[in-house]
Amino acid sequence: MPFKICVFLILYGTCFAFARCNFRNDLNIIYKSSSVQSLNGLWTAVNSNGSIIVKAKVPGTIYTDLQRSNIIQDPYFGKNDVLYSWIGHDSWTFKKKFQADCHLLQKTRILLVAHGLDTVSQIHLNGELIGASDNMFVRYLFDIKPVLKTNNSIRVSFRSAVGYSKEKHESQVFKYVIPPVCPPPVQKGECHVNYIRKMQSSFSWDWGPSFPTQGIWKPLEIVGFDTLLIMDVAVVPDIFDGKLRNMTVSAYMEMASFDVVSGTMTVSLNGSTIFQSNMSIEPDENLNAKTSIKIGFPENFDIKLWWPNGLGDQPLYTLKVVFSNSEETASKSVNIGFRTIELVQEPVENSSGLSFYFKVNGVPFFAKGSNWIPADSFQERVTPQYIEDLLLSAKEANMNMLRVWGGGIYESDEFYETADRLGLLIWQDLMFACALYPTYQDFLSSISSEVTQQVRRLQHHPSLLLWAGNNENEQAISGHWWPVVYQHFDQYKTDYVKLYIDTIMPLVENEDPTRTFLPSSPSNGPETVREGWISSNPQDNSYGDVHYYNYFGNEWNPDTYPRARFVSEYGFQSLPSFESLANVSNPQDWIYPLNDAMRHRQHHMFGNLQMDSMILKHFRLPSSSCGIQGFKDLLYLSQIVQAVAIKTETEKYRRSQSEVVNGEGKTMGALYWQLNDIWPAPSWASIEYGGRWKMLHYYAKNFFSPLLVSPYRENDEVVVGVVSDVSETLNDLILNISVFSWSSLEPLLTNALTFTQPPRCSQVVTRQSIATLLEKSGCPDEKSCFLFLTVSSPEHSCLETRNVLFLSEFHSAVGLKKPNITAAITGPTRTEVSDFTFNITLSTSAIAPFVWLEVGNIPGRFSDNGFFLVTETKNVFFFSKEPTKIADITNNLNIMSLKDTCTN
Repeated sequence: MPFKICVFLILYGTCFAFARCNFRNDLNIIYKSSSVQSLNGLWTAVNSNGSIIVKAKVPGTIYTDLQRSNIIQDPYFGKNDVLYSWIGHDSWTFKKKFQADCHLLQKTRILLVAHGLDTVSQIHLNGELIGASDNMFVRYLFDIKPVLKTNNSIRVSFRSAVGYSKEKHESQVFKYVIPPVCPPPVQKGECHVNYIRKMQSSFSWDWGPSFPTQGIWKPLEIVGFDTLLIMDVAVVPDIFDGKLRNMTVSAYMEMASFDVVSGTMTVSLNGSTIFQSNMSIEPDENLNAKTSIKIGFPENFDIKLWWPNGLGDQPLYTLKVVFSNSEETASKSVNIGFRTIELVQEPVENSSGLSFYFKVNGVPFFAKGSNWIPADSFQERVTPQYIEDLLLSAKEANMNMLRVWGGGIYESDEFYETADRLGLLIWQDLMFACALYPTYQDFLSSISSEVTQQVRRLQHHPSLLLWAGNNENEQAISGHWWPVVYQHFDQYKTDYVKLYIDTIMPLVENEDPTRTFLPSSPSNGPETVREGWISSNPQDNSYGDVHYYNYFGNEWNPDTYPRARFVSEYGFQSLPSFESLANVSNPQDWIYPLNDAMRHRQHHMFGNLQMDSMILKHFRLPSSSCGIQGFKDLLYLSQIVQAVAIKTETEKYRRSQSEVVNGEGKTMGALYWQLNDIWPAPSWASIEYGGRWKMLHYYAKNFFSPLLVSPYRENDEVVVGVVSDVSETLNDLILNISVFSWSSLEPLLTNALTFTQPPRCSQVVTRQSIATLLEKSGCPDEKSCFLFLTVSSPEHSCLETRNVLFLSEFHSAVGLKKPNITAAITGPTRTEVSDFTFNITLSTSAIAPFVWLEVGNIPGRFSDNGFFLVTETKNVFFFSKEPTKIADITNNLNIMSLKDTCTN
């Protein structure tokens, strides 16, 4: 569509750090006369004394190299995380010989581009030191034209991250200690991780092992060019009332020389040119340059807005910037989406605090989601398909937001591109977590490069919601997590402000003025600012976001949980499936009570005791005489209590969005901890390592559904809340409240009522006396019955929702029988979800709580799982991720329900 363009140009040199690229499309440059040579592939790795020499792969790290060479076994097996600690204490050197392309040698400028070095290293080319690294999150560029020749040898010598961190600690500690010094012993980890800029959880966490990796973890390549390279593109659209008024496009360039370069700059959107002009590019003293172009659009220019999952579609546009002249053509393409995001923190009626919620394209919405941790200790094993599977699982569970937690990594380009496509907003922490950090100049300089790069790399993604400076570090100081904080509080506060407020915040706001920067999570927003950046209580329910964990209350009672403005972390642990644990353990370990090998995998202090305690509140623990069945039952029961607990908590947060009670409420976000696992072990995750859904994830699909019926007990009444994320009023909804005895598939009583549900809100539909319900139904007491509720819409069949309210604990339930559940299987058929979809028709002889279906190691998921079977038959689908025969499903299908457990 032709239209008039209003253009403003800003050309200036600037010194900046370079954004990290992904594995797939390193610099995203079109080369005409320039050259690129990859150094990925086969290398040689050797330890410090030369006693171990193995073939190595780039990208990669030393652990997987050693495993491929049969020096070590699977690092995740048994106690290998501790047995292989010597690897992280040693220092490893990676070597390679190569021939340089003859065309490459003729270029004006030649760079060695290291997209990721993990972490502290020196790089030698042909015996000469060409550079060093100290930050896993920085992409390094080294000028090598004077050193490069036809036949070359390159050596990247890494220092032990453990030894380096210890050295930095020892040089600091005579001034004052920067805690934590070491992780808790239960984590079996390494000390002083806060002194090194690498994945903080690589030294261990309460859900993960210690594998302090070394290696060239991102692509390594040589790039030669004669004019310039476009390294990054930043995009700032100005959208008002759904219309694109103008857009500022900035190109960041690396220059070949100090000469002014003339050529044609072209910007296109989805293949249509929206700007083209001749211009001259002048480098600064560091051979960097930046060009900013402000492009105006006519009122009738049509764009489609990008929306989070559940609120609308996710249209993406390809923006391409090209600079060309007679010598070279360089380009950079990014996919963008048009939307506005606003964080609203304003006074709340009947409350002393402020709201904390988001508007997208002017529409308020409830944030539903989880927290993301690194998908593997060894990032070279994380494939784009695995990222796709995990994020698609989040979308299928009706999530619209994920928080990338601050103790991991800035994720790959594939991660954010997938989030763009799936409509998953990303709350992005910077990589600082549960620790205080040094502020000496070299450390701050490295962090400045890191932050500048990462913000510049990710800024264009429509899925990117906000930046948060750290995870829980404000809370750590305010809450005196370590005794030494009492002694050095003022010093730690000064360092905190120097790092996050004086150093990081200006960098983020300069690179990305379109998004909110939160200094920490949790934090109190403007109240934290007023208190000088360390709030007296960063967990105040009336401000900002909170992280809430309570392992001592009744986790199935909604009164246990707060009415906070936004809950960005909460959760409970469970054990993974038998199939996951069987891959990393020996048969003699499959017993209950758990033996030493299984207890070894628990990295959360008192974690196993907490899970046992949760189970005992509601069920009976397996008998010690049950053998392997008792072990499997423990896994099953732990997943039940986790799923119901987080269901209870999440439903309260969703119900609280439309209420204020004693100044608290108006909850507008629930991000449970955590989505995924880093290895097979007890954790808070809803998806196991490898992608298998736990019971919690199936429950998340229901408790995050667009329409939710949510019953809860308040004294002697059942209160039925209904929550809707739907943007329209839903008329003539039908609520059914059925009273079931545990001993019969026929309901004793069903009460029905019709109601209207307003858009995007929560309401109480009815309150009914439990005693009256039981009396009318003929149920003798609360131990003998439960309530089953459904809400359906005559106009919207896809919005049907169901729920269960337990009236007593299961260990005291009267009348429960062991059901005989059979399955009739047909398929495979092709559906939108899978080309290999199987229909499983279940038949039962009795009420069956928590029916759990498994098909061994066949990858895929069920349409429903962990459910209450209250009808004689129920259809469930299994969606296989790979070609599967019906015999495979039939031979591997296992059906479990509560009365099948071997309990006392």
